[in-house]
Amino acid sequence: MGPKKLFYGWVITGAVFLNLAMAYGAQYSFGVLFPSIIEEFQWNRQSLAGAFSLYTFMYSFLGVLLGRWTDRFGPRLILVCGSILLGLGIGLISQIKEPWHLYVVYGLLASWGMGATYITANPIVVKWFIAKRGLAVGIAQSGLGVGIILIPPLVGTLITACGWRTTCMILGTAVFAVLFTMAFYLVGYPEKVGLLPDGLPAESGNLTLQSIYKEETWSVAEAIHTRSFWLLTALFFCTWLFVFLPLVHLVIFALDIGLSRHSALVALSVLGGFSTLGRLIMGLISDRIGRKPTLGVNLALQVFSWFWIMGTSSNWMLILFAAVFGFSYGGVSSVFPSIVGDYFGRLKAASVIGAIFTLAGTSAAIGPFLGGYIYDLTNGYRLAFLLGALTNLIALFLIFFSKPPRKKGARRLLLADSENRLPKD
Repeated sequence: MGPKKLFYGWVITGAVFLNLAMAYGAQYSFGVLFPSIIEEFQWNRQSLAGAFSLYTFMYSFLGVLLGRWTDRFGPRLILVCGSILLGLGIGLISQIKEPWHLYVVYGLLASWGMGATYITANPIVVKWFIAKRGLAVGIAQSGLGVGIILIPPLVGTLITACGWRTTCMILGTAVFAVLFTMAFYLVGYPEKVGLLPDGLPAESGNLTLQSIYKEETWSVAEAIHTRSFWLLTALFFCTWLFVFLPLVHLVIFALDIGLSRHSALVALSVLGGFSTLGRLIMGLISDRIGRKPTLGVNLALQVFSWFWIMGTSSNWMLILFAAVFGFSYGGVSSVFPSIVGDYFGRLKAASVIGAIFTLAGTSAAIGPFLGGYIYDLTNGYRLAFLLGALTNLIALFLIFFSKPPRKKGARRLLLADSENRLPKD
């Protein structure tokens, strides 16, 4: 057993880090492109935000299908296809002339690539780690925050230098290059390279190894018949309902209240930076104090941030909102795959995470569209921010009722036939 194999899980975690940094950094650059597209075409905010909402709905809706394919065929093939679709979809934004063009290339085409990126990222880390699951997911997910820090400001600079159309072509090419390359570093299960979760060699014998043998694994068909599945789904549905509202509307909201474009981009970077801290810190903390208390802390912070932004009128207030919202948003994101893995096991993690993501994640499509509609109707975002606070309060309430499912009879992970049951890489 060479030392390289012992670090394989962390290499995969690093590859996932880069994938999430590139894909989500590009996704959150939509808010930077937003003002430039409106300025050129004079489209209303509702119609433009609707394209992002369709994109969010589609890549969430595809989670259950892509999760099953990932468990069956392995993450490598799924991400290779996803890299092509996401890069192409972003690049083709440069050719739009009508609103429906944006709905097709971004809302439909790019969403397949984004779905493939997400569903091959978090579940694979869940499968490679048990004892250090929260930390590993937190490290991998921190790539998302790093992407938000670096890429939207870079996109803003490119828009100023060469226009938004050329910027989209550059961004699409970069997304394809990173995701396509990193796909070849992904291996679906540690057993495929003679390891167990947390880097344990297959021949080791200790209490951790015994717990792996006894780990229960739930299929989607089994999970959906449990109360635990539906409570988690409802909890994250409420959590994500308005989560993308600030990410799409923050820049233009800052301009509305008289702040500069530079200040808005700084706030977006702060949001990304603190979401990185949230993922790292809360992922580690969740290994120590448990997923539910960690999730509760983050939801409480998110409620505070929604009420805070309702009174925001200056740079420092916008920065504080971005910091608190980013930290709590990152913390929730790092706990989600970990708690699903804890409840339902490793072997079908992509399928179960994908199913919950499809049912709950599609709610994130509502926030940006509804925020744009509320703005067009009331000439402000106050009602949208209030709704964000209320839905997070409901999610906080649901935590107290969530607990792992009970199952009659333990299912053991038999290493002797694991090679026959595991999918291709």
